[in-house]
Order: sequence, then C-alpha cells, then structure tokens
Amino acid sequence: MEDRADDLLRFIDACPTPYHAVREASARLEAAGFTRLEESDHWSLSPGDRRLVVRNGGSLAAFEVGTVPPPSAGFRIVGAHTDSPNLRVKPRPDIRAEGYHQIAVEPYGGVLLHTWLDRDLSLAGRVTFRDAEGMQTRLVDLARPLLRVPSLAIHLYRELNQEGLKLNAQKHLVPVIGLDGDADLVSLLCRALSRKEPSSPKVEDVLAWDLMAYDLQPAVRSGADGEFIHAARLDNLASSHAGLHALIDSVGSGSPAEATRVVVLYDHEEVGSRSAEGAG
Repeated sequence: MEDRADDLLRFIDACPTPYHAVREASARLEAAGFTRLEESDHWSLSPGDRRLVVRNGGSLAAFEVGTVPPPSAGFRIVGAHTDSPNLRVKPRPDIRAEGYHQIAVEPYGGVLLHTWLDRDLSLAGRVTFRDAEGMQTRLVDLARPLLRVPSLAIHLYRELNQEGLKLNAQKHLVPVIGLDGDADLVSLLCRALSRKEPSSPKVEDVLAWDLMAYDLQPAVRSGADGEFIHAARLDNLASSHAGLHALIDSVGSGSPAEATRVVVLYDHEEVGSRSAEGAG
C-alpha cells in the first residue's frame, strides 16, 4: 500500500497537464505490454490483445480483449479524467501595467481562486510550430518558478479579515512574470525551450499553444504516520492512477478474463465533457 501511495505522488508530479498525464499513462501501459492503435486504422483484434488509443493528446482508452465476445460477456469499464481545475493562458497573453509584465489567464473548471495566491507557478502544456517538415506539436514543461499571483499586504487592505477575501478572476488573478520590457510570452517560451533542446522553435515559427499554470509544490505525504496525501490535481489524477493500475494489475494476473477490460481517461470533464476528447 505504501508503494502504491508513493507511486501516486510520482504520477501526479509527472502530470502537470492532461497531455502529460496521457503521455505518462501511455508509457506505463506500453511497459505492461499494451500497444498503440490509431483510430483511423482498421482494427483486427483477438482475445488477449492489449491495446491503447490516444485522442488529441489529452484522452486515452486502453483495453484487453476478453475471451468471450462483448455481446455475451460485456465490458468491465473504469472511467476517470485527466484534466483538473487550473489557470489557462489566453490567446493574447501579454499584459503590461505599472511597470510589470503579466500573463492573462482564464480559470478552467471549478477553480478555488484563493488557492492560487502566493504560490510558485510554472507553465506546462503543448506548443505547435512549423519547421522544415511541416507542423509539429511538442509537450513543454518549464518546471521552474515563473509566475506569481501576489496577495495584498494587510496595510493595503485592512478590512480583509472582517470582510473576507473577494476575488475577481479577470482583475486579481493575473500572474506577474517579470518587469516590463520587450520580451513577450512566446519569446520567453522559446528561450526556455532552447535551454533544453537546441532544435527548439524560433519565435516566428510558433503557431499556437495550450499552456496551463501549475503549482510547483510537489505532492507529499504528511501526518504522524504519513497517512495523508497533499497534492494538486488529485481531482482527478487520483482516479486516473487507480483505474490505470487496476487494468495493468488485472491483465498481469494471469489469463485474459471473459469480459473485455477497459479504462478510459477523458479530457474536458471539468468544463462539461462536451468535446471530442470528453465523455459527453
């Protein structure tokens, strides 16, 4: 049990975005003998086959084909989702005010706004760019303190303890990334990527991005006996991890079952699931 709890911490830390969650889940499934299918392929499946399918980088389905056809034996399905409430970078991100460079973000899902104050935030997600081979998409995780949403000092808001904290996401939840200057988010992103990969895209080649702020505080165990887990994105990476390893453990326990065993990790649950990658 202790090993599984510690593995959950590692899983959460490796998955700052839905795209990273699907990459991590795919790697674990492939290590357990699952092979990838494309939705556009012609599928030919046999009992005992272990397959996985990824849709648009953010959702995943994996299954082991049962020994009895599904109309007779049915499916055994576990569902969870890869997305979590967070702050997502807007298409026009750069804001300059009072000598500071800020990044425009939009709350995604059921965000508790006050929990994003006074934290070391980084950015992760994916970037689409063009190169000599056409359009490419790359996962990114800048993995260092970049952003902060500072709270006011008490002498600037003396009524806080009596009135309570009242936040407007569009006014008060705009992270600071630096002092005002000529740099914009795309140039900062390319500069950060170039430190990791010499072949990183140039500013003029970046076409689009889907970037999300996340708290750099690692997942931890606490309590007198380490009985508690404190982490971001427990909703719903905890269930994603449980479902993923329920499937991996079950297929590793012996012969295929009669029923087809399935785990589906959806994206966009936090905003209603009504997308190609969602459950709606």
